Amino acid sequence: MANHSAEVPALPACKTITRGLKAFIIFSVMGILLGLWWKRPDNIAGMIAHLDWKFVALVIPLVGLDYLLGGLRYRIFFDGKMLPIISMWNCMRSNWANIFMGAATPFQTGGGAAQIYLLWRYGARISDGMLISLLNWAATLFFFMISTVFAVILLPADLFGNNFTQLIRSGFIFIGGFAGLLILILAFPAIGLVIIKQFFRLIPLRHEKYVAFRQRALIKLNNEVNSFQLALKQILQLKMWSLPVVILTTVALFSNKYLIGYAIARGLGYSVPFGPFIGLQIIQLFLIYFAPTPGASGMAELSSVWLMGKILPPSVLLVYAIMVRFFTTICGAIIGSVVLMNEMRQMTRHNVNEDAITKSAHP
Repeated sequence: MANHSAEVPALPACKTITRGLKAFIIFSVMGILLGLWWKRPDNIAGMIAHLDWKFVALVIPLVGLDYLLGGLRYRIFFDGKMLPIISMWNCMRSNWANIFMGAATPFQTGGGAAQIYLLWRYGARISDGMLISLLNWAATLFFFMISTVFAVILLPADLFGNNFTQLIRSGFIFIGGFAGLLILILAFPAIGLVIIKQFFRLIPLRHEKYVAFRQRALIKLNNEVNSFQLALKQILQLKMWSLPVVILTTVALFSNKYLIGYAIARGLGYSVPFGPFIGLQIIQLFLIYFAPTPGASGMAELSSVWLMGKILPPSVLLVYAIMVRFFTTICGAIIGSVVLMNEMRQMTRHNVNEDAITKSAHP
């Protein structure tokens, strides 16, 4: 299972992970407490009696589908035809590690590193993991572009008041345009290289160390761009079908997350309008995807209470927010923590055994 390449992908330090987890818990608790103060639930017994169990039962298979789709986005490429074979189960395990580290680091920056580490442990090269992570990120950005259009269509003009709705729609257009620019750079990396070179030139520093750093960075970036272009060319030649499939899988993945929220809302016994509900979910995904706190903690809970307050009664808002947060993030993060810690223990044990063998062979 383990990849014995001399090149080992770097994970965030244990102290960083621990601090991130503490911040995740603190901000999440703060968000829940603020939500409790803001929209206090009442008559819990009546709420339980009001549950629609058909939709409650639907949540579990939707969560399972979420994990399957998350792993499938990587299994599409790791099928042995161009990249190494990595089983669907191990692709799912790497996705769980991504969820866990995304919850433990600001801006979810550790998620990609954890996923690449797991893929490396299962036989992929680091460059393979980075390439497929970039392609999946591009597919996610493409989904954002699509969702901005749907959000503008689905949200009623007067839902937040005319001025605020126009502000939200303008923000969607800006983010959609930004996503389009990033996709363009990923499709034509040389354009991104030119932009970065121009950015460096705008910095007026002429210090010798800065000039040397700039030169090294540009050389390394140029090499990475060339490697990315070569790998992307191979994918286009050998597996052209995989790109539209991964886009469709990404659309299905995030759409399924919206359905989890919808099933929870219906499970609480309230008939919510489907179109506006999905539009509000799109807004929240934007907010938490770019949130600076570990795993978007705090912001996820408060934004859910605020946004869904437009179509759900105050008495169930906090319960809804906690349940959505648990099934879409916390549950996967718990599984991911077990997966990642187990893999790191096995890696440590393997290194200790190799050191012992080396010492016994060369006393």
